[in-house]
Amino acid sequence: MGRYHPGKHDSFIKCDTPRCGANNAPEGSAEYETDCWRCGEPLGGKPEPGEEVTVDIVDEKSDGTLVCKTESGFVLFLEEDIAAIEATVRVTTVDETHGEAELIETGS
Repeated sequence: MGRYHPGKHDSFIKCDTPRCGANNAPEGSAEYETDCWRCGEPLGGKPEPGEEVTVDIVDEKSDGTLVCKTESGFVLFLEEDIAAIEATVRVTTVDETHGEAELIETGS
């Protein structure tokens, strides 16, 4: 079953369906499913290359690459030198567990 287990998973994908909000197992885990375990609706999951998404900038790697997360928790790397906590990016590549993006504009 695709439920999030705090002791087992580092993160989760929250269902966006109104009145559901279940915490689902993250992509890359053995329990990951593309549909919510509670309501059965499709989860956001991975963005597609070319898609524009808003991300939270959560960390910076030692080489200066920014670590960003989409609303669904998918990790994108952004090679920019900006001082922002949120940005709109265009996804350039997507792998199984992460992707890369280019900056469109900064948020707050």
